[in-house]
Amino acid sequence: MAFFSLDRLFIVMRREQLGRNHVEKNQQKEFWIFAFRDRLAGLQAFSNCVEVADIYGNGDNKLIVADASKTLKIYDGTSLSKEIRLSAVPSAITVVFAEAGDDQHLPVIAVSCGPDVFMYRKMKPLYRFTAPCVELDEVDVSVWEQLRNGNISAADACTRLKERRMAGVKLSTRSADLLALQGTEERERFVQYHKTKPLSEQDVVTCISSLSLDRVEDGGRSCLVIGTETRHIYVLAEKFTGVHHRVRLPGVPTCIVSLGSFRVDYRIVVACRDGCVYTVKNGELADYSIHSDGAIVQIALCENLVAVATTQNTLSYYKLKGKCEMRVFLPSPITGIATLLDSASGKARGVIVALKSGMVRVYVGKTLLHEAQVYGRVTAMKFGRYGREDAALILVMQNGTLVVEMLHRNASFECKRNQDSGPPGEQDVPIPVPSLTNVFVAQAERERAYSIDMHRLFQRDLTMLRLTTAKAYLSLLSDTHKPAVSPKKTAAPAVPMLGNSVRMITSVQGLGPVFRIRAKIQSISKGVLRDLSLVVSCSCTTYKISNSILCVPFLLPSTVSTCEVLVERLDDNAIDEGICLSVTSSHSLSTLAAVDVRLPDAGFIEDNS
Repeated sequence: MAFFSLDRLFIVMRREQLGRNHVEKNQQKEFWIFAFRDRLAGLQAFSNCVEVADIYGNGDNKLIVADASKTLKIYDGTSLSKEIRLSAVPSAITVVFAEAGDDQHLPVIAVSCGPDVFMYRKMKPLYRFTAPCVELDEVDVSVWEQLRNGNISAADACTRLKERRMAGVKLSTRSADLLALQGTEERERFVQYHKTKPLSEQDVVTCISSLSLDRVEDGGRSCLVIGTETRHIYVLAEKFTGVHHRVRLPGVPTCIVSLGSFRVDYRIVVACRDGCVYTVKNGELADYSIHSDGAIVQIALCENLVAVATTQNTLSYYKLKGKCEMRVFLPSPITGIATLLDSASGKARGVIVALKSGMVRVYVGKTLLHEAQVYGRVTAMKFGRYGREDAALILVMQNGTLVVEMLHRNASFECKRNQDSGPPGEQDVPIPVPSLTNVFVAQAERERAYSIDMHRLFQRDLTMLRLTTAKAYLSLLSDTHKPAVSPKKTAAPAVPMLGNSVRMITSVQGLGPVFRIRAKIQSISKGVLRDLSLVVSCSCTTYKISNSILCVPFLLPSTVSTCEVLVERLDDNAIDEGICLSVTSSHSLSTLAAVDVRLPDAGFIEDNS
């Protein structure tokens, strides 16, 4: 009965294990549900140019893509429903909710093109905001003013502008174009054409985002945050007509993520081209920053951490003050990341990472939760509501294909804790400390009493060892490369140093009494070695050699020359003294390489066979 109970218990445990494995496999399979793939979409966009919004307020979210073909494309379901022409190539897109005069509570689509930000409601033009002009250098403006009045010549203007540029001052585009011209006539013609025009330079918007006004919720009132090429961050007013705050950054912003509310407490996290992530706290630049390990691809928020994807194939999680909490090394370059949000609570449940190899991974912290193949390189990725679905993953491939997948309702985000995320288990194993003995105690007391003398003796022995080694090396060099002297006591020509220029590897083939010794000679020098010889020496009473000297006419660098020698053992009972193979040269007095070969014992081979 006991054996029967144990067998039954084993069967029950085995069934439970198989059931758990089956559930885990089903969870892995039931993560993403394929919706549709449009291979003829022809989209050209990055992640900052893809957005989803309920444009008409009917609960049906549309996909909005700011395409590189200067077109704003709106997708409804699986088809393209509308296109709007843009004035320039768009750089970013976001969704904001205006505060005043918005009875229907409809979103506003903001698209940045060059220095302008165009805003649409119900896909109809609503407002246009133009970034402030670039503040130019006073000397630069004064030079063009004097050129307009005819007070200075073009040559004098170029001289003054060069001095300002050498001083580290950034000049206007017009001044830089003037200094780029070589001929005097070309500069005069350039000045005559541009001096009557006012000197001004438009800024370029690089990225935009939205910031909540009162409450952090989906569809709440928000304001617009703009990043420009001149390293400025602008927080616009509620009606998009003015600028609330203006912050100067150390780098050019490329990606903006905001958290908090404008009227309570907020943070604006900005990734810049210099590989750093800066934080704007309540309208002021914070003292702390995040220094990544490479150029930043994209950033995303995951709970209270900032996920930073870099070109070094790493996904790092930082606190806002710059401390790195964890880092994941990926096998392929990252093309984009997105935060996987819970549709009910709005909290981050993980980070979606798109790789160059076509893999889309989902990480919960440092643990890989799911991995899927999309069969193409992802250039843009957006996770959010699409249509009537609360959780949809929208992918834009490099070949222009549009892919939409839905998150399975039963997708599990429970994962096993990775052993690398915590301390290793070996540190909990106690170290076996040996018990104290009288010998150990006496030795410890002796080391304490004579520690200085022991250290001095060690240093003396080490110095003597180094001296002996140096003398032996010097003696070897002097004996090897000592020039020959003729009987008339006249100096001979200098002998080239060929030591350590030849490498030889030998192998023995055969079972006896006849063996074949194969020698592979390789030149490891940079020049050509000529007139080499392979000399085989052994006992004449024990071995019989077919050829004791083999000639190698020349040996090219890094090439291998193979020589073979037949050896016959005459007396099996004789003591094996070995066969010496040495490589010599007519241009050197020393042996270039030597190997001592031992032939196998025939009696030992017969016994084993």
